[in-house]
Amino acid sequence: AASFIQTFIGWTIDAGQSVAQISTKIPNEIIAGIIYWLLLILVVGICVAGTGILAILIEIKVIELYKKNCWDVITLLMILTSASVIIFFGESIKKIMSINLLLLFILLQGVYVGLRCYLKNQLDTKLY
Repeated sequence: AASFIQTFIGWTIDAGQSVAQISTKIPNEIIAGIIYWLLLILVVGICVAGTGILAILIEIKVIELYKKNCWDVITLLMILTSASVIIFFGESIKKIMSINLLLLFILLQGVYVGLRCYLKNQLDTKLY
């Protein structure tokens, strides 16, 4: 996650600097410097704000999905069980697979929610 964030920030700053190069066409050095920094801050701010808004919207949708399909004791037991297994067998898992344990936990929860939604839709369409 940290590597991805660093890469994203690097891309954002590179994009901001590329756009800010427009200010080199201005003959006045002081105004060109001001325009450069304003454009850089504007582009980086828009990219970071857009990413933040997108992350918040995704989180809201996931929370709604959890509340609609998985807000019960079974889900609580699944969360506690998968967390305890990952914590207890963390070293063994790291030896077998080179995956971040937090990412593994999130992937497990995603698979669980996907299965619950699929099964709920299947049971809702087949009324016995």
